[in-house]
Amino acid sequence: MGEHILSGRVDLGISRLPLDPRLFEWAPIGSAHNVCIFHPKHRFSRQTCVEASDLAGETIVDIDPEFASHQMNFNALRFAGVEPDILVEYDSNGYEVGFVSAGLGVSITNEIIAREYSAFELEARPVDPSALYHYVAIWQRGRTLSSTMEVSLDAIRSAFENCLPANDIARDMNRPPMAVRR
Repeated sequence: MGEHILSGRVDLGISRLPLDPRLFEWAPIGSAHNVCIFHPKHRFSRQTCVEASDLAGETIVDIDPEFASHQMNFNALRFAGVEPDILVEYDSNGYEVGFVSAGLGVSITNEIIAREYSAFELEARPVDPSALYHYVAIWQRGRTLSSTMEVSLDAIRSAFENCLPANDIARDMNRPPMAVRR
């Protein structure tokens, strides 16, 4: 996103911290914790939380190691003494849902991304330890926001205000697709 803003392809974007304050200005819009998504028949469906030790021996579907979320997730597992068994790595959010839906493994993602998978009838539980993601609306440093950008920023903030807290992700994921709140 930063590259798009710096090149002038977009004026306003959504990203996660950290960002370089010499290049960008931002407004906080929300935070998210990790959840584990899995097939409804998985043993995790009987738990309220998935801990690092629970993931020992589990087949994991995860984003490519070049992404910070991969590093955060797996550093936490390794710190807890669990070496992840990665079956599939993908390069863009959204691919994991197909593999998990097919019962090929579990995946750790953040709760905002997980809400997008409600149509797949997966289950989700909070992960402990969890990474914490801070989402911000970003624009190029020194740029004066136009009235259109201000309206867009307000719309982004409003959309994130409607996000459910981390403790509600499992309930949200298990709703019928038409009932998911955005």
